[in-house]
Amino acid sequence: MAKKSRRVRKQGRPARLSPAQMALPEVRKASEAPVAAVSIQPTPQASDLREEYRYVIADLKRIGIIAAAMLVVLIALALLLT
Repeated sequence: MAKKSRRVRKQGRPARLSPAQMALPEVRKASEAPVAAVSIQPTPQASDLREEYRYVIADLKRIGIIAAAMLVVLIALALLLT
């Protein structure tokens, strides 16, 4: 593992900021009225989890088949090489 550097950083080096971070926020005039925020509550949608996660089940099956095949290959190699 690499050793931590104890070198002191130079103070004159500018910070690395993106253009979005360097932009100044807009200043609102006092004559403008503040806009009231409307809170919208998300309504829970009735959804079928099997339909929503069908790709996950397919991926898990594929991973299981590949793992079983690799295990069979390892066992066969162990029996052939000993």
